[in-house]
Amino acid sequence: MKCTLVLVGTELLNGATIDTNSIYMAEELNKYGIKIAYKLTVGDSLEQIIEALKFAKKSSDLIIVSGGLGPTDDDLTKMAISKFLNKKLIVEKDELLELKEKFKKLNIDFLNKNHKEVEKPEGALSIKNDVGMAPAFYIDDIVAFPGVPRELFNMFPKFLELYSKEKSRKVDPIYIKDLIVVGIPESHLEEKIKEYFTSPEIEYEFLVKDYGIIVRMQTTHANKNTVEKIKEKIYNSIGKHIFGEDKETLENKIVNLLKNKKYSISIAESCTGGLLTSKFIDVSGVSEVFKEGIISYSNVSKVQRLNIEKNIIDIYGAVSKEVAEKMVLGLDTEVAISTTGIAGPTGGTEEKPVGLVYVGIKVKEKVSTFKFNFKGDRSRIRQKAVLHSLFELYKMLEEDEQ
Repeated sequence: MKCTLVLVGTELLNGATIDTNSIYMAEELNKYGIKIAYKLTVGDSLEQIIEALKFAKKSSDLIIVSGGLGPTDDDLTKMAISKFLNKKLIVEKDELLELKEKFKKLNIDFLNKNHKEVEKPEGALSIKNDVGMAPAFYIDDIVAFPGVPRELFNMFPKFLELYSKEKSRKVDPIYIKDLIVVGIPESHLEEKIKEYFTSPEIEYEFLVKDYGIIVRMQTTHANKNTVEKIKEKIYNSIGKHIFGEDKETLENKIVNLLKNKKYSISIAESCTGGLLTSKFIDVSGVSEVFKEGIISYSNVSKVQRLNIEKNIIDIYGAVSKEVAEKMVLGLDTEVAISTTGIAGPTGGTEEKPVGLVYVGIKVKEKVSTFKFNFKGDRSRIRQKAVLHSLFELYKMLEEDEQ
């Protein structure tokens, strides 16, 4: 079964709002074996929404609309759906009373325009909104939700359960297996493993990320065993380049390794300014192994907090192999990481351009430094520095394990 997502909102087109709803919906739809055929984003325009509905109706079994159910003049989704289906908009008395009660509890004046929040095409089934105002509604294989994420997240599972029962479908969830590969260019990776991609029931794709490449295999749950056999062949071929599967993250794997070894870790950051530390703090249970994160952004901090000799900085500069090494040596845990670099957009020179980053890593007595020249804006350079720091630390801990 295929569906089309129609995301409504000019703010999604001009970048004022980032779409998170479709990511959530895709994960939920996978559980019911419903595949997204298309994802359309349209502005707050009656004509655009109707055109999107026409396209979606031709190309999918189910249309899921998000956004444009509010009370203001630019909320046009209900009107578009009613015109598309040639059905008038109605307000049911009990739903209006429930909405007014919500306003009363929040001590908000109910305006005449707020009636619009419980309008729906005649014959539509409402889906209760437990965390907001406007309910979702479902009619003729079209379902519409508010664009507010927490409201959609509340109602979407209710709809999927209802829809599955209505269609009397035997659910065969979509099964996705991701292998996270590093150290092989995409073209070379394909040459090494494409001979295993022969089953017409399994879709394959390569997703290039800053930290590596995701080899994704997607099918239905009924074909899970076939995917597992293919996965085994891939491991036999390039296993040393696979650092994880599915939603495994480097920071989780590193924390587990540290726990197993009973090592503690500290971090000294300059150019990454706390981003690297936050990756670790996001891991539940990290307090067992994490001692401290120091943002030694200034040269004074490097000298006072990490005991780096001032003449080292004077001779080599704060962004240097020597300073990255001294930064980790200034930390007293078995494992330590440091970052120092030029994130830009200013501050670069011909000798030390924007994007130059040094990473220092200490695992017990072994200390290594890594030099990177990243491209991108300030944010991207810092993110890349974090990801590559994690990967190099992971490799060193794996070597220590062996």
